[in-house]
Amino acid sequence: MSSANDYGIHYWCVKGDGDAVYVYADRLEITPCGALVALGGYRKEGTHAEHEQQLWAAAPGQWKTFFAASIVDRRPVAVDVPA
Repeated sequence: MSSANDYGIHYWCVKGDGDAVYVYADRLEITPCGALVALGGYRKEGTHAEHEQQLWAAAPGQWKTFFAASIVDRRPVAVDVPA
């Protein structure tokens, strides 16, 4: 049985008006119409995906922001806020 992290090498948080959504994907893409699409592929072993597929999507207006999230505490990664 596969788990969510078998489908992408990055962990993302997508926020909108409701609850935040966390998704494993290789990349996120904003389509010309404004939809947010998570893309990745199943990895049986190793880090190379044989076929890229759409894993999840949010319609235009259903998402506001997204960021790479830490798998430890779900906070944004690579962001430093001065004290």
